[in-house]
Amino acid sequence: MNSKIRYLIIFSFLLLPVGFVWAQGDHHLVSEQKNVEVGNKICPVSGERIGSMGDVIKHVYNGKGYNLCCPMCIGEFNKDPEKFSKIAEMEIQENKTEDMKGTRDTPQHQMVPVSDDQGEISHYTCGMHPSVRISVENYEKGDTKCPICFMPLTPVEKGGMDMGTFDESVVSKVTIKARELKLAGVESESVERRQLFKEIRAVGNVAYDPQLAIAQDEFISAVSSFEKAQKGGIEEIIKRAQQLVGSSKRKLLLLGLNEAQIKNLESTKEVQENLILPEEKMWVYGDVYEYELNWVKEGSFVKVKPIGMAGEEFYGEVVSINPVVDAQTRSVRFRALIDNLDRKLKPEMYVDIEIMSQYTDSKGSENVLSIPKSALLDTGRRTIVWVHKGDGDFEGRRVEIGPESIDHSSNPRKYYPVLKGLKQGEKVVTKGNFLIDSQSQITGVASSAYGGALGDEQKSLPKSLHAGHGGH
Repeated sequence: MNSKIRYLIIFSFLLLPVGFVWAQGDHHLVSEQKNVEVGNKICPVSGERIGSMGDVIKHVYNGKGYNLCCPMCIGEFNKDPEKFSKIAEMEIQENKTEDMKGTRDTPQHQMVPVSDDQGEISHYTCGMHPSVRISVENYEKGDTKCPICFMPLTPVEKGGMDMGTFDESVVSKVTIKARELKLAGVESESVERRQLFKEIRAVGNVAYDPQLAIAQDEFISAVSSFEKAQKGGIEEIIKRAQQLVGSSKRKLLLLGLNEAQIKNLESTKEVQENLILPEEKMWVYGDVYEYELNWVKEGSFVKVKPIGMAGEEFYGEVVSINPVVDAQTRSVRFRALIDNLDRKLKPEMYVDIEIMSQYTDSKGSENVLSIPKSALLDTGRRTIVWVHKGDGDFEGRRVEIGPESIDHSSNPRKYYPVLKGLKQGEKVVTKGNFLIDSQSQITGVASSAYGGALGDEQKSLPKSLHAGHGGH
């Protein structure tokens, strides 16, 4: 057999399994094999109306033909075909159910609402470039393609809530249809009061502090001398003894003792032996950075894990905090008194320290109004949450928050205390808030986050820029 003919036969067999051709008539991607047409009218990948971005793309998976809005969606579909095929089939099933009930009127699955009534169209935009905004007038004059990617523009329906009802904290409002919310997996949680804590990790060591022990001994001697001087009744000696007590007390304060500890030392007149020898209670010294200092308080719960004792934990509380910040490390030393079971902790042991400190609000309450961390969009300039007002209405709102904290549960979650902008019982979006924010850009209402500056600057832009590119 001629070698050229052999190669042609082999090449033909290699092409047979592919089975895809590009139809010249309507530019649809089709299969030579007969496949079951799903007939979805919404692209399961982008959520756009089929045909809104040009010619229909048919993509075959598992013997079924799925409609996609553009060639770019083919690659995304192939990354998770099970997911996107189910989305398309779910649309068809829901439409059939609504038809049987007689309740379906217009398709609700599209991400950008459209209407046959021209009076309800606000403007035209590009699904790939939502910053593009072409007026209805310019669209009718022939400006029907995106100036960036040259794909057909998508109409955007007038909707949402009246901007005139916004208060100072509201930066955006948007309405999203129920089916879109379902596909996006949007979730929300109530703003509630809860107890919040901050877990601070530090390294330290079991105290071996002969300097402090000596300072305590000097203070006890000064107090004893002062008491004797008072009994003698000589004014000058009393005054000098009193000055000696004052100077030795200041030294103790600088070394980290607080007023209560010094008062106790004055009463008992006993040097703390656990500064140099193992006792039933041991001192542990740790350092925290100055930005964490507001969280470390006297009485804060402390967990200590000796580096050389795997699995061993010891517990206690912060007793005192040094009054001076270290100029070189920008840290502050704290002293914690730890229960030393079986006297396992030895002076100079290295330990890992965990401090659990409770957050209180400005009124001193431990039950703090808070939101999950996932609810917050932080632009750097301002912090935003999306509030679910019901019936698909969402409101982007500025909030003021406290430091990141955790709740006290077996599986701690991260929260932010709310200082301003929300009330108890309001629902904030915790999943899908980025999609809602993107939708607010597409529908033309000032975006709360990444286009948030537009909300402040849009008023001063020339009218020609609001209508589109160059006022076509």
